[in-house]
Amino acid sequence: MKLYRYTLNSSRRVVFYVVIGLTTLFLVAGFYNVQVLQENVYRQKSLQNSVKVITQTPLRGLIFDREGELIVDNRPSFSVYLVPAQSTDSSIARVARILNISEKEIRKKFRRSRRFQPVKIARYVDQKDLVALQENKLLLPGVEWRVDPKRNYNVDEAFAHVLGTLGEIGENELNKDSRFEPGDMVGKKGVEKTMDEALRGSKGYKYMKVNALGQSVEEIENDQTADPYPGKDLYLTIDRRLQQYADSLIGDHRGTLVAIDTRNGEVLALATRPNYQLSWFAEAVDPEIWHNLTTDPEKPLFNRSIQATYPPGSTYKMVAAIAALNEGIVSPYWSVFCPGYYRIGRRIIRCWKGGGHGEVNLTSAIRGSCNVYFYQLGTRIGIENWNKYSLLFRFGEPTHIELDSEKGGLVPSKAYYDRVYGKDRWTAGMLANIAIGQGELLVTPVQMAQFAMMLANAGRYYQPHLTLQLVDRITGKTEKPTFPAENIPVIRPEVFSAIREGMRQVVAGGTGWRAGVYGLTGGGKTGTAQNSHGNSHAWYIGFAPFEEPEIAVALVLENGGSGGGIAAPLVGQFLRRYFYFQGKFDYAAERVYLQKLWKQKREEARMDSLRAAGVVSPEDSTVIELEN
Repeated sequence: MKLYRYTLNSSRRVVFYVVIGLTTLFLVAGFYNVQVLQENVYRQKSLQNSVKVITQTPLRGLIFDREGELIVDNRPSFSVYLVPAQSTDSSIARVARILNISEKEIRKKFRRSRRFQPVKIARYVDQKDLVALQENKLLLPGVEWRVDPKRNYNVDEAFAHVLGTLGEIGENELNKDSRFEPGDMVGKKGVEKTMDEALRGSKGYKYMKVNALGQSVEEIENDQTADPYPGKDLYLTIDRRLQQYADSLIGDHRGTLVAIDTRNGEVLALATRPNYQLSWFAEAVDPEIWHNLTTDPEKPLFNRSIQATYPPGSTYKMVAAIAALNEGIVSPYWSVFCPGYYRIGRRIIRCWKGGGHGEVNLTSAIRGSCNVYFYQLGTRIGIENWNKYSLLFRFGEPTHIELDSEKGGLVPSKAYYDRVYGKDRWTAGMLANIAIGQGELLVTPVQMAQFAMMLANAGRYYQPHLTLQLVDRITGKTEKPTFPAENIPVIRPEVFSAIREGMRQVVAGGTGWRAGVYGLTGGGKTGTAQNSHGNSHAWYIGFAPFEEPEIAVALVLENGGSGGGIAAPLVGQFLRRYFYFQGKFDYAAERVYLQKLWKQKREEARMDSLRAAGVVSPEDSTVIELEN
């Protein structure tokens, strides 16, 4: 009996020790999990309940033009914050009433915040509202205000579509990146958007221990404490003087002018009209202004340089010419007779010159922009070759300039026509039409400026870009993006030589003579693109000087009319201004030359009148020497 009792007591003691041991092991494992494995998790929860995180907004990077002239900086403004843990229903309602904002919006911003983390509920608050908040401070627990930077623009609307705008971060953007908080300002358009990462900088974080009432007790140092780091300064390739001059040339037209340095792809000017005042977006946009901007039929928020697609008209004829020459379909000396029209089947299509150009070869066809020559050329090269060379010149795809929402345009192909019109049911007339830059073909102005650069350099080109350099203002370190030269493959040098000669003659007495610059040679091509929404679009693309090109330009004016009569003279004025800044053009010398030229023309006209009247004999003449 004693032995049984002893055995029973021993068994109970073993069970007791096992339970104690397992319990101890469980507790140790739990403590290890909480204090070691899950340390960061519970530390964060502890911080959320007892620590207030103060976010310090960094200064956004400044923006300069290529000459180092400041065009965008920052100015102080007041922002109002609310601490969720300290805010009451009545204080939220009172703040919303004073600041004229929605209670619903305030509570929506609270959803993503910690209890003691101040949430930005209003920015750009004026002195009157700040005084009202201060007067009601005792009734508004949890209200704070701080000085935050806001954008200040030292340039006018000419830069609107290059710089773009800032705006408060949206819900979708908050979900994508944990670094953002409700109320953060991010780039919404232009380089403010595409270069946002570099311009934004890094936030600073300060941690304050709070008591049960949410009052700050002391500052806490931890591994997440950091000072704000300013954004990098951005130097654009844009020349402020050229940008504003280009904007003034477009004037009241709808259109855009893009100028590129042919030696490196730097965009010197990218002006688009209509545009808008950048100052309207420096603070919260007035609802009436926003309504007017979004409902305006002129679409001032639409960046025509990269988002608008147009038929390029005769400026595209060089693609057909290059395809025909490079494939050996015709030689530069192949000629046609232009009577002013061309018959395809039962259809007659006309040249822009009613009386016709007579006998023309490649050079004279480009010089005089003869449609009949290129109608016939288009039917000879076929859709496959035309499409092949269009793609070689990078049409149909974005240029990847640092601007958002760039379009790629449309380059029709055989598959495209088969899909739209039915297999082999489209006509030769369509080929004739796209050979002169009409029909379904669509391009953007920045693509045409890139095309002009390719022609200027006989196939060599660079990606068009707006970033000259980024500078870290703390370390002084400079980052310069690299854009290596690329070349259009397979095209023979003599093909480019023939095309460029035709473009030279366009400026030297052809349809684009008004784009010429006194004392310099150049190359170009005019275009008058028909469209179904009114008058034709006026186009001009070109480059100068001819021998060693520095600048390529593309200009389009919507419903502007004649490319030679409207677009070319404006490009001529722009090129004069560019070379004047380079010290290579003299306005005074040009005026003297023009005065002599007009004097000679008047004298020749007078002598012709006298000969016609029989006052002088046909042999009599007057010659006035002109200085080159």
